[in-house]
Amino acid sequence: MTQDRLLQLVIGAALLSCCACDGPMQTVSVTAEDYRFVPDVLRVKAGSPFTLALYNAGREDHDFVSSILAYGTDTRGKTAKADASTPGLLRPGRSLRFLVAAPPGTYLYFCRRKGHPGMTGTLVIE
Repeated sequence: MTQDRLLQLVIGAALLSCCACDGPMQTVSVTAEDYRFVPDVLRVKAGSPFTLALYNAGREDHDFVSSILAYGTDTRGKTAKADASTPGLLRPGRSLRFLVAAPPGTYLYFCRRKGHPGMTGTLVIE
């Protein structure tokens, strides 16, 4: 087992045990429609991990690009995206879920597909 994989397992276990101690986990949902994210502003309480659920209700593929992905693992405990600039691809009718443990701050998200410049949003952890 590599050191990176061992670190991922330790972090994943810590996140899951932390969630179990704090009661119900927060879940925030973002829906990608054609040419916009709904809602375009999300607010989450700081201090505990939360689930970020993404769903594509549109007819086209969409990206979910955000620095928040650097703090996430998918719901099976695997690293979601090690590179925060790598998009989370959302095909029509599909969803992605991430367990996120990020520090307080403001995180932008957007779709970088050609012709989708208005697909932006903000996640605020306060």
